[in-house]
Amino acid sequence: MKKSALVFAFAFFLFMPCMHEAAAEPFRHSETGMVFPDQLADMDRGEVTDYEAEQPGLGVSVGYNAPGITLTIYLYKMGMESVPDNIESAIFILHFKQVVDDVVQAGQLGYYGNLKKSTETSVPLPGRKNVPRVLAASFSYTQNGVDRLSKLYLLPFRNHFLKVRFTYDTVVHAKAEDVLGKFLDSLALNVDK
Repeated sequence: MKKSALVFAFAFFLFMPCMHEAAAEPFRHSETGMVFPDQLADMDRGEVTDYEAEQPGLGVSVGYNAPGITLTIYLYKMGMESVPDNIESAIFILHFKQVVDDVVQAGQLGYYGNLKKSTETSVPLPGRKNVPRVLAASFSYTQNGVDRLSKLYLLPFRNHFLKVRFTYDTVVHAKAEDVLGKFLDSLALNVDK
């Protein structure tokens, strides 16, 4: 028994550097070229989910996390050959209404308690010239007994919809707003390329 435990420990420590190196490699979305580093704006990259095989048109999602903060970035085409590059197009406006309604419906189904939509607007990304405006909505709700704030952004990116959900516990509000600012700066640099 001691010998098998020793072999397991040896194998674990032998392969642990390989696991760390693999986790530290950035994920690159092949269709858009967008790179998702291991760390972004004080958050660690979590799961990368490819929905395309089972649900064509839904693309991929990439998660990032920090204590009390969750960021999920989605890149998808909704099965469209050409995604509009203008947030004022009818297709973009209808799709934004759909993604906002998805959050509202999740509240109605009980995933979120006391859901309130506080804003729905278009805003510019910070700090860069010629960066597109994005459609944005903000929500407050309770989840598992924790008060949370959530921001939703939708913009066009290289013939894809780029949707962002940034959600945080209200007790980490100051830290979360700082992280959000860093993320939006990074996003503005990526969409400006």
